[in-house]
Amino acid sequence: MKRIAAILFVFACMAGVAYHVWPAPKPRGFSGLQFAAMTKAAAARAPLLTSRGALIANVIEDSPADRAGVRPGEVVAAVDGHPLNSAREASELIAAKHPGDHVVLTLFDETSGDIHPRQVSVGFVAAPPVTRKLSVKPPRLLAKEFFPPPGMAANAAWSKRILRGPTIKPIALVGLGQGQCNALAPDLWEVRGHAPDDSMFHVAAKSGFMHALYESTALNGADPRQVILASLKRNFGAATAAPSQPQPFGVTLFHYGLSRGAAGFVLYRVHGGRVMAWIVAVPAADIAWAEPLTGAVALSIRCPGAALPRPPKLSATNISASCMEGRCSDADYAGAYMSRLRLGFVHDADGLNYLINPKRDFWQDGAEGPGYYHQLGGTNEKLEPGRTN
Repeated sequence: MKRIAAILFVFACMAGVAYHVWPAPKPRGFSGLQFAAMTKAAAARAPLLTSRGALIANVIEDSPADRAGVRPGEVVAAVDGHPLNSAREASELIAAKHPGDHVVLTLFDETSGDIHPRQVSVGFVAAPPVTRKLSVKPPRLLAKEFFPPPGMAANAAWSKRILRGPTIKPIALVGLGQGQCNALAPDLWEVRGHAPDDSMFHVAAKSGFMHALYESTALNGADPRQVILASLKRNFGAATAAPSQPQPFGVTLFHYGLSRGAAGFVLYRVHGGRVMAWIVAVPAADIAWAEPLTGAVALSIRCPGAALPRPPKLSATNISASCMEGRCSDADYAGAYMSRLRLGFVHDADGLNYLINPKRDFWQDGAEGPGYYHQLGGTNEKLEPGRTN
């Protein structure tokens, strides 16, 4: 019996160890932040972002984040200097904080007009603010990741004040003209040459090698491609040209390279015994961004010519406002190539012109109906398709 009692005592001791009571875990802190996954549109609107970041989907009213000035639609690039690669990572970092802790958020919000990051310190409290909607077990939301992202993120609208129309940041264009020829170009471009009979018009950037040239030449039986190659040699030096490629509306395209380290393309159209050519020349090293921009400048050039009907398949962002009314020019026919350049023309009510990317910028219903909207002075202004020059 003594042996049995000894065995029972040992088991009782072992059971006592098994029933050891652990202390309650330290409560996690509350910040009021909710995160959503970044979209491509949102990432494109934070050009200084070096990581993938996380989108702030919501900020609970009267929470520490709300009192610190954090707003929905901002992008969190880093937490305490740690670059974020996903909303899930942001949630985990925030959820690990306790009451009394602080974090420093690196935020972007390009809708405010400032693309530079700002640092915001957010503290953590023990519980959410008490509201009139009381319950036995109030929610303790620390961080939340949404899949799919909310409508704001999906529509590339970064704040509640622009939900009625997506905001774009188009490239402003200014008018350049001489004689009866004119063109649209970014700031710091100038007219480099003009023929008295308006058969040639040449504009270029004031610094760097970016040239847009229009020429109209009588063929007199000559091959149009050879006439254009002679013009390239006269203006920029001997060129090595690629094979020609037919384009819509009777336009032909070929790319070329120059021995001086430059490259570009030529669009030309033969009509009435003349060849009309739009020539683009840019540094070969910068061709990825310089060729589309310079190409848009070249295709904006208008010189006197015959009025042509508008084909229904001409996109409204590729042509002039007069072409949309049925009075097109050869430049409008060549302007169909704007779609290949991923650019398009729009203008505002004052006739000011801009370049947009129709593949990236969203066409949706806004306060003034369907269209492209950009933010101007805290409000959304609708931009109409087409160029006005």
